[in-house]
Amino acid sequence: MRSSASSGSKPLRALARAGRNLGQFWRRFSRNKLATASLAVVLVFASVAALADAFFDYGFVTSNQLDNAFLKPLESGTVYEGEAELEHRYLLGADNYGRDILGRIVHGARVSMVIGFVTVAMALVSGGALGALAGYKGKAFDTIIMRATDILLSIPTILLSIAIVAALGNSFFNLLIAISASMVPGYIRIVRASIITVKDQEFVEAARCIGASDSRIVFKHILVNIASPLIVQSTLNVGSSILWASSLSFLGLGILPPKPEWGNMLSEAREFIQYAPHTLFAPGLAIVVTVLAYNLIGDGLRDALDPKLKR
Repeated sequence: MRSSASSGSKPLRALARAGRNLGQFWRRFSRNKLATASLAVVLVFASVAALADAFFDYGFVTSNQLDNAFLKPLESGTVYEGEAELEHRYLLGADNYGRDILGRIVHGARVSMVIGFVTVAMALVSGGALGALAGYKGKAFDTIIMRATDILLSIPTILLSIAIVAALGNSFFNLLIAISASMVPGYIRIVRASIITVKDQEFVEAARCIGASDSRIVFKHILVNIASPLIVQSTLNVGSSILWASSLSFLGLGILPPKPEWGNMLSEAREFIQYAPHTLFAPGLAIVVTVLAYNLIGDGLRDALDPKLKR
């Protein structure tokens, strides 16, 4: 009876301990007001992206309304949905095809968020696996993987992404591959360096002594202890991924019009910067705010997760 009660209380103690750790983390993170405000901005953007269809119909933001071309912010125009004529107020103005800029930014947020999180997940899994193999096994694995990593790191990131898209073809999936491949070398080096620093410590040796497999040691004991730098790097890379996707779309190698994406919105608007600067300002501001928010969140996470700063 006593052992049964003790085993039943273990999950409760673990849950209570996790709750305390989460509370301590949030107190440290919330001390950074810029990071907290940035988290609120990202949550707003994520909510807007998830509910994009509720705010603006996708067909509306991709169909041309040429009579309303270059309307200024807050001006109204007549839009056509089938045979119906409706009065619509353009809060951020209209682009050169009369499409609502705010609606395109909202739907572009969905594309940018998906690209940011999916590419980071792909790079984290593939780069983490290769880095763990190089750091834990060493010898020939380490030599081959790290020399290939050095070659990739010698190529500018945007140039590598352009080369991959040009080789594979212009599509959304190929864009994800190009951006994630550009981030893989960074994860390889972070995971490898972190594993080398902890693989010979006592808790790893103890796991070997009780017969734990290499995969169990890496995933259950080592990766748990090097999660902090990976979390920080992944957060920073989400912003970088959004920026790279916008850059490729700006160059015509990413998401192509009429599909809304912040980079191709900038590309279309650059010809009208003197005549209609509002068409350029809104998508550019969306990119700046989003990328800056992720960078500030990354700084806050770094400070909150740094054991030297815990108090």
